[in-house]
Amino acid sequence: MRNYILGLVAIVILYSCANPGYPTGGPKDEAPPKIKRSTPKPNALNYKRDEVIIEFDEIIKLDDVYQKYVISPPLKKRPKIVARAHKLSITFDEEEELQDNTTYTLDFANAIQDNNEGNPIESFVFSFSTGEVVDSFAIMGNLWEANDLSPVEGALVMAHKNLNDTAFTHDVPVRLGKTDEKGHFAIRNLSPGEYRVYALEDGNRNYMFDQPGEYIAWYDTVVSPSMEYVQMPDTVAADSVVFNDELVYSPNDLKLFLFKEEGTEQYPLGEERKDSNTLAFFFNLPVENFKVEPVSEESFDDDWAVFEPSLKNDTVFVWIVDSTLYKKDTLTMAYSYLGLDSLKKPATVQDTIKMYYFSLPQKKESRRKKKKAKVVVNTLKMSKSSSAVDVYDRFNFIMPTPIQQFDINGVNLWEKVDTLLEKREFVLLQDSLFKRRYSVQPKDKWMPGANYLLTVDSAAMKDVYGLSCDSIGKQFKVKELDSYGTMLIKMEQIGENWLVQLMDNSENVIQQKYVPKSGKLGFQYVDPGTYTLKLVVDKNRNGMWDTGRYAKKQQPEQVFYYPEKISLRATWEHVVEWDLEDFDIYDFVEKNRKPKSRAD
Repeated sequence: MRNYILGLVAIVILYSCANPGYPTGGPKDEAPPKIKRSTPKPNALNYKRDEVIIEFDEIIKLDDVYQKYVISPPLKKRPKIVARAHKLSITFDEEEELQDNTTYTLDFANAIQDNNEGNPIESFVFSFSTGEVVDSFAIMGNLWEANDLSPVEGALVMAHKNLNDTAFTHDVPVRLGKTDEKGHFAIRNLSPGEYRVYALEDGNRNYMFDQPGEYIAWYDTVVSPSMEYVQMPDTVAADSVVFNDELVYSPNDLKLFLFKEEGTEQYPLGEERKDSNTLAFFFNLPVENFKVEPVSEESFDDDWAVFEPSLKNDTVFVWIVDSTLYKKDTLTMAYSYLGLDSLKKPATVQDTIKMYYFSLPQKKESRRKKKKAKVVVNTLKMSKSSSAVDVYDRFNFIMPTPIQQFDINGVNLWEKVDTLLEKREFVLLQDSLFKRRYSVQPKDKWMPGANYLLTVDSAAMKDVYGLSCDSIGKQFKVKELDSYGTMLIKMEQIGENWLVQLMDNSENVIQQKYVPKSGKLGFQYVDPGTYTLKLVVDKNRNGMWDTGRYAKKQQPEQVFYYPEKISLRATWEHVVEWDLEDFDIYDFVEKNRKPKSRAD
């Protein structure tokens, strides 16, 4: 037994010595693939075959290659791109003939990766020439959204040798590039000369701005690319600085701002009949001279319906008052609006449509349930109302249907003082567009921190369907002054029509003011929170940011941001000193923006 135990221990020791542990596999591979060989060689001359083959030092895979890849100059048909093991093949369509004496650039961005770890080759570009020369100039820069400075990913940036302004709308560019996730672009292998630079999110893939919904940008001046060797510091030793000659392309810092033009051609987006008594007509733009009427053998009075446009006037809601109409399952409606004719001149556009509403049959109730059921009398109630009111704002409420009769004498505003209610004089306002919205404001001012009560007497309101209200009481409170903060802004420079907007975390405008001649402005009664400051160079002084228009060579209105978010606390007075010359768009975008891409 003793010998058996000793032998077992010896076996365990030998096994543990022979198996110290599983191998770790070495350090993680973080190096991207490298070119081993290719046909043709990089920057080869006089190459006119229909296939390019690139072999790498490890197995590769492709990531979203058809979205990231771009060939310049562009081809009519997309090449076939295949990755197999170590090789990448690009096969041009057999009907596609490469141009003579032309440098072709295959830009893959970061679409090529190693198969195991997914390490991408950043900005991978392969070039060859069908002639005796490889063109080597480049134009570089960045593309941002004009409205909020978000970097735009996947947009085409194009160079035109035709300097005519109309080339962007009917010519294919001589060279192009595509923006990466930071909005950076490089148009490579340009020949010497002058160019105009454009950006396009190409909806129909024809490399031209020929659709009104496409996003565009352009650089205002003609660009002449150049390059030179510049001495750049390489390493810093204890007692010396080593310089190397580095090839620098120019221009390498173009700034382009992408936008979509406001539409000019009016057209309907659709219609809807959610309830038997309501119709809705949707348009792409604010609609003018909109008219609608039922098509029927019966005759109807002029007040057969109440019309309610949306805030932007691009939607028209119709409340059908005539019961003989809204009780029909199918309505034939003829409508008209001011649009454009075939010659793009203002003209009345007409159409006729059918609108349907079918109600589901209700289940029959048992006699026992009918006996127990309470009789419910329908009355008119407020659908939405404020519960807390800012000291500078109004008490707002919305009615569910259009009001036909409103007895102002049956409405009262009360302020709670100690335990008593004291009547206050007030003004009742109806929204000029959204007719169902009403506002109440005192003739003096709200008392900060006070509780108020708005009362409406029974039958003081009656809607277009004859439904009256029961007595209504709505309580609300005005916020305390010490629940707000104040933001004071001192502008170091003063520009014409500078509009400063205070925005919340979702970049909704909370308050806005124009910069006065003193350069000092303030936002009072601001709720505690984190805010962003935006400045719009509001050229037409319409109180909002406006997009551009290419035909008029009108760039979108310029915007700037305060470089940091601002935290405001209650009772605080936060002072912001703002110098637009300190605005670094690259730093701001890096810290505050994510890329935008609408590529399909």
